[in-house]
Amino acid sequence: MNTFIRKSMLAAILCATSAVVVAQQADMHKGMGMGDMKMGDAKQGATSLASGEVKGIDKSGKTITLKHGQIKSESVQMGPMTMTFPVQSPALLKGVKSGDKVKFNVENVNGVAMVTVLEPQKK
Repeated sequence: MNTFIRKSMLAAILCATSAVVVAQQADMHKGMGMGDMKMGDAKQGATSLASGEVKGIDKSGKTITLKHGQIKSESVQMGPMTMTFPVQSPALLKGVKSGDKVKFNVENVNGVAMVTVLEPQKK
């Protein structure tokens, strides 16, 4: 076989392999609930606060890790999972700690799913 044919065959195999890997990653994200995540800019309906449990807080990084149920906000719909979110204001992190049950809202802020409301639940 000449070099051109070998290189062409190798390129075809690499393209096919890449397509399989991309498809597998998409399936993996669906299994984690990420395939159900939708973010939009437009108002899509009434917002209700989601329920979750604080799994971690990074005050210097202004993030919170939440194990949460279904999220249905005006601009974000997401299935249950554990995810780290940035917070719109560091003040939201005051008064909550790991293990706390919370009600919260997540909105699409410049393409980022961000916690905009965070309310500790009474024990």
